[in-house]
Amino acid sequence: MTEKDSRRIFYFMGVNFSFMVVQAVYGYLTDSLGLLSDSIHMFFDCVALAVGLFASVMSKWPPSQRFPYGFGKVETLSGFANGVFLILISLEIMFEAFERLMDGRETKRLGELFVVSTMGLVVNLLGIFAFGSHSHGHGHDHGHDHGHGHSHGHGHDDGHGASGKHGHAHGHGHSHGHDNENMHGIYLHILADTLGSASVIVSTILTYFMPWSGWDPLASFLIAYLILITATPLVKSSAQRLLLTNTADTEYNLRNTLAEITNQRGVAAYSVPKIWADDRAGSDSGKLLGVMHVAAVRGADMEEVRERVKNYLSKQGIDLTIQMERELDGNCWCGMGRMSPLSPKAPGSF
Repeated sequence: MTEKDSRRIFYFMGVNFSFMVVQAVYGYLTDSLGLLSDSIHMFFDCVALAVGLFASVMSKWPPSQRFPYGFGKVETLSGFANGVFLILISLEIMFEAFERLMDGRETKRLGELFVVSTMGLVVNLLGIFAFGSHSHGHGHDHGHDHGHGHSHGHGHDDGHGASGKHGHAHGHGHSHGHDNENMHGIYLHILADTLGSASVIVSTILTYFMPWSGWDPLASFLIAYLILITATPLVKSSAQRLLLTNTADTEYNLRNTLAEITNQRGVAAYSVPKIWADDRAGSDSGKLLGVMHVAAVRGADMEEVRERVKNYLSKQGIDLTIQMERELDGNCWCGMGRMSPLSPKAPGSF
């Protein structure tokens, strides 16, 4: 593993697993829910790190004939799975903490519990420093609220209500997101462990000075809730990328870019464009991938039209796979050729 992220994941996975065993043993001996739940969470961390390691390596595999767009989505899928894991673990800890609070079980061997939880905090802080550079706020989008999809046929009237003769992209808005959901998911796991260790330390100190069996489950419940609200945005953002959803800014710029396709020489119409962010280049690169049907006018060379459209879109940062059709050829499943591109489309037609 020569890739820096992969080595970082592998090394921390070894440290994490070793200390997980220590926490599990002392959590059982001291009957601490906080320490036991933290050790269970560290086990899932090891699973998440293993999945993240595999995803980090697999995402670097080159595209193949079977997978022409590469494996960039694997890291997004790993981030989504880690986020779901965190949510499920948080709910389980919250439920267990409520039961423990009702039972009123007393925490034992506070001195040893404090030492082990402090060691756990140190280990997790190392992970925070190692992976913290991959933590990005979900941030904000500045753009125009045009929620237009790009999934229907376009003739010279571009289907969004704007003529194909109009419009150029008015600059790219900016959006800040997680460039790598895989690494961010791993970071959230380590952050949750860090908060868990800190909660055990605090609850141990409170129990020592103000004896009450509820400090430990109360701290566990609070940390589980914090984990829940931090993992939810990761699940949402990674799910949107897996569903190939574009930001509002990207949709707005695509609307203007696609409107110019019918102005390219030899193009009669285009249909069913599907465009998404290029995961291999990172979400902030602005590079896009996609597929589209293009109909060439009668007498035009279809390969020349294809190259002309590809070159135009390439200048806009879009790498498109284009399926060529002939104007008025009704054999395509998309139905683009079954009507003249100059005739008005029926409402809601595709």
